Amino acid sequence: MRGFLILPAGTNKPSACMVFVHGSGDMPRDAYGYYESFWRLFARKGWCSLSWDKPGVGGSDGDWRLQSMEDRAAEVSSAIDFLRAHMGLEGGLVGLIGFSQAGWIMPKVVNKRNDVAFMISVSGAINWMEQSRYSGRKRMEAKGMSEQEIAAEERADDAINALIRSDASYEAYLDHISGDPTAQPMSKALWGFAKRNWRSDVRADVPNIDVPVLALFGSHDAYVDPVESARTYRAELSHSAAPVFEIRIFDQADHGMMVTDDIKPAHQGLDAWFKLLKIWLGGDDIFADGVLESLAGWMDRFTGVKELKEKQ
Repeated sequence: MRGFLILPAGTNKPSACMVFVHGSGDMPRDAYGYYESFWRLFARKGWCSLSWDKPGVGGSDGDWRLQSMEDRAAEVSSAIDFLRAHMGLEGGLVGLIGFSQAGWIMPKVVNKRNDVAFMISVSGAINWMEQSRYSGRKRMEAKGMSEQEIAAEERADDAINALIRSDASYEAYLDHISGDPTAQPMSKALWGFAKRNWRSDVRADVPNIDVPVLALFGSHDAYVDPVESARTYRAELSHSAAPVFEIRIFDQADHGMMVTDDIKPAHQGLDAWFKLLKIWLGGDDIFADGVLESLAGWMDRFTGVKELKEKQ
């Protein structure tokens, strides 16, 4: 893997570090500049940040599309081992911050290690199939489709999901959609990725968490249902051994906690370019009111705590 270790000014050795866990897609180490505000905030609190190019992106070998969520969790765990063995962190604190798909990954890491101080989930997904249905509906609503049109497309999506659940071959998938001239088939690699990961559900791992958790959601999220996701986190963490947890939904915040008036996907075409321009030009001002302040307040609970407190 190829990545960055961002140190606070005036330091040459980390004493506490945040490990960044990417969401979905071809994500470089800085998430196209999106992470920089977080890096600055954590550095002001005395924490370094570690992030890397996903497999097959930038300087990293491999292909993220061949990974399972368990593979991704092992990757994060290896990054923590690297910090401790080679970067001088040793007994210092490690926190996890992850975005969207990372909601399925971080709990697996926390539950297999005894040296993670806390986790921060930003727009963490709950269930693979539920998220797919929610984001598909928001995409269609943003396009102005009628309820009848949406219902028809959802039925078509349900048929494809049934193929995924049945472990159908890529050829069977292509044959299934061959009669639809408007269909845009996913690649063979993405078909395999979906078949490998469609069972992902935080309810399998969150109840076993025993570290502090901060979960942030945006009211205008077009990919993850903020109300249902917050409810699920609160319910599952209430039955966990997490010593403290905080769940917040921010008004006028999108999937990335950026301020918005619209609920619509922005990962393709001109919308994606406008979003990148917003990130590149907006600095800390791109985020909805209270988001960075909430993160700063959370970090204040741990800043100054220098030694690892291992689980008993």
